[in-house]
Amino acid sequence: MRLRQSYRPDSRLWLALRFSHLPLEALALNNLHDKATVVIEKQRVIYVNEPAYAARVRCGVDVTTAQLLSNCESHERDKNKETKVLADLSAQLYQFTPYIETYACHYLPHSGLLLEVSSCLKLFSGITTLVSRIVNFLQGTTYSFEIGCAHTSQGAWLLSFEPSEITGNETIIVFCDRLKKLPIKLLHDFPSEINALEKIGFKTLEDITRQIDAQKITSIKKRFGEKFTKYICDLFSIEQNLQQKNLFNSPLTVYKPKEFFSENIQFDYPIGQSDQLYYPIEHLLQNLSHYLRKRQLACQHIEWKLSDIYRNSFLLSVHSDSAESHWELLYDLTLIQLDNRELPFEVDSLTLNCRDASPVQNKTQSFSFESKRQSRSGIRSFTITMAKLKARLGDTAIFKLSYRDALLPEISNSAIALNEACNQQLPDIHKKSLRPYWLLPAPVLIEERKQSLYWRGKLTLLAGPERIRSTWWESPKARDYFIAQRHDNVRLWIFLDLHKKTWHVQGIFG
Repeated sequence: MRLRQSYRPDSRLWLALRFSHLPLEALALNNLHDKATVVIEKQRVIYVNEPAYAARVRCGVDVTTAQLLSNCESHERDKNKETKVLADLSAQLYQFTPYIETYACHYLPHSGLLLEVSSCLKLFSGITTLVSRIVNFLQGTTYSFEIGCAHTSQGAWLLSFEPSEITGNETIIVFCDRLKKLPIKLLHDFPSEINALEKIGFKTLEDITRQIDAQKITSIKKRFGEKFTKYICDLFSIEQNLQQKNLFNSPLTVYKPKEFFSENIQFDYPIGQSDQLYYPIEHLLQNLSHYLRKRQLACQHIEWKLSDIYRNSFLLSVHSDSAESHWELLYDLTLIQLDNRELPFEVDSLTLNCRDASPVQNKTQSFSFESKRQSRSGIRSFTITMAKLKARLGDTAIFKLSYRDALLPEISNSAIALNEACNQQLPDIHKKSLRPYWLLPAPVLIEERKQSLYWRGKLTLLAGPERIRSTWWESPKARDYFIAQRHDNVRLWIFLDLHKKTWHVQGIFG
C-alpha cells in the first residue's frame, strides 16, 4: 500500500470519542461503581462494571448466572436513553466542529461519536489545543470516554481502544503503523471474518496489510467478501482497484442542530384580563407561521408560558389534530383554552415555544384555490368544534373508534383519542358477512316466552346461523348469530350462546 508521508490541505483528521460505559451511565443511576452492577438485554449480560468483573461475571452470560456469581444488581438496557445522550453530546460538541457522526457497533454495546476536525485546526490553533478543549469539556460531564485519532473515522475508532498521545506531528504513516499493531479482535463488526482470519493464523491488522501487499486486495475480497474488503480499504484509506491512496474523499455528514421556535413579549404593564392577550398571541403566532412556512415545516403542538414579575409561571399546552403551518387554527385553539380559565396572576411576559416541528408532507392536490380554501375551512371548523367540546366536557369525553383484531364483536373495536390514527382495514370475513353499523355496548339478554323470542317486541328469525368461536384458551365462547326482525320491522343482530343456551341482542341494523 503506497501512502503519502504528510498531509495535504484537503486531508482529513478524525477524532473518535468512545463511551465504553454508556449502557450503564445512560441510566443515570446512583452508586454505579461501588457495587457489582450489570446491564442486560434479552436476559443476557451486555455490560459489567469493575466489581462485577472482579467477581468473574462476563458479557454473554445469562442474568441468573451473573447474580449467582456476584449478587449483582441488574438493569435492563435502554437504547433510547443512550441515543439521547449521544444526541445531547453532539449538540454540545457542535461548538468544536460541524462534522459529527454517531457510531454504534452491531454486535457489541459500543457506541460513540466521530468528529472530523481538519477544517477546525486553524480556528483552535492546532490539534493538541482542540483535543485539550474537547477533553476538558467531556471531563465536565458524567460520562467516561476514550479518545482516538487517525486519518479515517474507522481508524480513529479502533485506535480509541489503544490510545496514544496526540502531539500534532502525526502523519498517515504514523497512523497506519499504529493501526497495524492492533489485534484483529477489535474488528467487532465482523465476528465471522475474525474467526476465519484466526484460523489461517492472522493476529494483527499488519497480517492483513502484508497479505494485500503480497497478493493485492482481490485476495481479501475473494475470501472475505465485498463488505469486509471495503471496510479495510476505508480503514487505511486505499482504493480497491488501484491499491493506492484514495484520490477523492467521500462527502462528510454535517451535523444539523435541532431547531425550535421560541419568542417572547415583555409587557409595559401587568395584564390581568385574558382578552388583553389576544393581540400579543396573534402577533407571536404570525411570527411562528412565518418561521414554519419559510422552512416548510408544520406543527401540532405549541406551548405558551405566562410569567409574572415574581418569576411565577404558568404553562398552557395547545394541541392540533392536524399539522399546521398557518396561524389561524392555532390562534382559535389557544383562545378556546384561555377563555375557559382565569389568569393565575397578572401577566408580565408571554412566551411561545414550538419544539416539535416536522417537514410538511407532500400531497397531490387539484389546482383549485376555491376547493382548497373550502377544505381548509372544513378542517378548521371541525377542529375548533372538537376543541370546544373537549374544553367543556373534558378530553376523555371525545373519542373515535378503531378496529381491533378480535372475533367477538363486543371487543372488536376500541375507543382512541382523536389525534391517533385509527385502523379501518377490516378482514374479508367482515366485508362479506352482514354486520350492523350499531353494536350495543354489551350483549342484552332476550326474553323467551312459549318458544318465541321477545326484546321490546316479538322477534322473527330471517337469516342464519353464522357460528363464531373465540378465546378457547381462556373461557371458551361459541355463538350462533342470526338476523332477526321485530314486529315494527326493525332488524336486529342476535345470537344464541351455545354454552349457556341463552339468546342475546348484539346490534341493530340501520
